[in-house]
Amino acid sequence: MGAKATQGISSQSWAKSLVIFCAHQIIGTWGIPIFAYSLGNSIFEMFRMFSVHPSFRHLHWILTETPYYPVQVALGLWFGWMLNRRLGHGSMVWIWVLPFLILSCVLIAFPTFTTSFQSVMQRGNSGQPSLSYYLGWGCQPKNHCLDQLAITMPFYTAAAYSIGAALARKSSQVRSVRALSEP
Repeated sequence: MGAKATQGISSQSWAKSLVIFCAHQIIGTWGIPIFAYSLGNSIFEMFRMFSVHPSFRHLHWILTETPYYPVQVALGLWFGWMLNRRLGHGSMVWIWVLPFLILSCVLIAFPTFTTSFQSVMQRGNSGQPSLSYYLGWGCQPKNHCLDQLAITMPFYTAAAYSIGAALARKSSQVRSVRALSEP
């Protein structure tokens, strides 16, 4: 009977860990970009309350047409840091793996995911290298290319989320060691 009870607890713990990991995967890959867009819209609406009418084109440019996604990366670092300090889930540092595998597979197998299936090293008729297409200025939403938004941005935000979580874990370990060493 003891083995069955231990196995039940173990499978419940495993299921709970899987649910926690999936929740962080969703937050780190898609929740942060959605939050970034909502935050940007809210800020622009606040400007409108003060009779300042900035163009939403600037918001769209910084959120979707800058291939390094600085707002999403910054929010990913911040959310990873804050949530790990609050929750301390070890799985947070591993959520970059699935988006990285997807990006790697797409770079190798499907160099132009939403357009046509051309050679691995070139993108369509433009002769653009796949790395520039997915990681640089080669694929832009203004040109009706959404590959970076679907593949690259989730990887960047998940990586930033994981890095933020890892930094929070490291800083809490340093604080624990310091607290133990002080008289």
